Amino acid sequence: MKNFYELLAEKARLHPERLCIVEDETALSCSELLHYADELATRLPAKTGDAILILADSFTRQTAAFFAAQEKGARPILLHHGLAPEEETAIVRERGLQGFWRISESGESYQAQEAPQTFIDADDCLGVLTSGSTGTPKVMYRTFRSWAGFFPTQNEIFGVDGETRLFLHGSLSFTGNLNAFLAVLFAGGATITSARLRVRTWAALIRKRHANVLYLVPAKLRLLTSEKEPFPNVRSLFTGSQTVGEKLLARLTALLPNARFTLYYGASELNYITYTVLDKGTARMPENLGKPFPGVGLSIRDGKIFVDTAYHVSGVEVPFTVGDAGYINEAGELIFEGRGDAYINKGGYKISAARVERVLRELPGVAAAVVLPTADEGRGEDLIAFLVREESVDEQAVRRRLPKILKPVEMPERVIFVPEIPLNDRGKVDKKRLRTML
Repeated sequence: MKNFYELLAEKARLHPERLCIVEDETALSCSELLHYADELATRLPAKTGDAILILADSFTRQTAAFFAAQEKGARPILLHHGLAPEEETAIVRERGLQGFWRISESGESYQAQEAPQTFIDADDCLGVLTSGSTGTPKVMYRTFRSWAGFFPTQNEIFGVDGETRLFLHGSLSFTGNLNAFLAVLFAGGATITSARLRVRTWAALIRKRHANVLYLVPAKLRLLTSEKEPFPNVRSLFTGSQTVGEKLLARLTALLPNARFTLYYGASELNYITYTVLDKGTARMPENLGKPFPGVGLSIRDGKIFVDTAYHVSGVEVPFTVGDAGYINEAGELIFEGRGDAYINKGGYKISAARVERVLRELPGVAAAVVLPTADEGRGEDLIAFLVREESVDEQAVRRRLPKILKPVEMPERVIFVPEIPLNDRGKVDKKRLRTML
């Protein structure tokens, strides 16, 4: 196979009536999704080899447009929601894309662009965007094999097979969601999602559609733990590991009593790197990211993590680093020490924002926490902590506990209590919206 449209077509031929995707009240079989993609492809003027940006207003339309573009031989790049028009235009212009396809319930539009193609590998079949927290999001291209070649390995570790009904939430422009969806399709399972950011809706959908595997980023897992009734049918949960603490794990254990928990560490430029399967009865060191996935090599140079894998975006030379810091312990496990840009320089002291966040999240009475840097005339930088408190705890009680758990240099300049931590469509903290609360 050369692209994921061919994978969908094969599944539709072998199992035409098998459920493929559910979005709230909409359910499509493999053949129905293929038919929808084929119909969209007839109206897509893109040419073979074009890299096109796609903005679709629902999960179902994102999937259909993604496959439609590949049916035409184009390279789809799913756009994040919530970007300003000038940011959308900048991605097309600065990244040399050949078209911009908008699809919504009310209709479609396509803007062709005159731009030179900038592909790195002739077999590239899709592009993915970086998060774009600063500057114009970059486009990274992938071949079919760079993901599909690893699906058998990751599916075995994550407990994904032909009987899987995976619940996830958020945009397919988030690399983790797109990868998980395609891996489930590869295995012959179905993906279930909701357009609503509402836990009661998620819970009802998980139960109604008999979801048995969950993939949610930690921020959304925290939201899910507000549900009181457990989900005994869920047999597997996999999620990113760096922000999963003991308090969250305890709540998830009560909510998912029969699930195997697999925490992974990965990067968009690469793929899955390390993983650990939790023993629910054993305390976990949050910085321990586990051992490498089969076939993945790890090394440390000048304190930075380098990864050797065959499954990476085009143009990357391995071993490759995204700048994360860490070391490998005697058991061969990766110990994470922070992202390269996640340190705050406070009067000459380097403070890990990730560590302060982890400590704050474990504080009794705190439901969620985010730490951001702020400019300080005297010390260069300082910290601002945004906290969501639990209903039974008042703000002053939380403030009094801070000096007992943080070092003096780690004490935030300001502590701001907010009703919730805003998230973008990829499930990441929306820092721009958070700063408007200052």
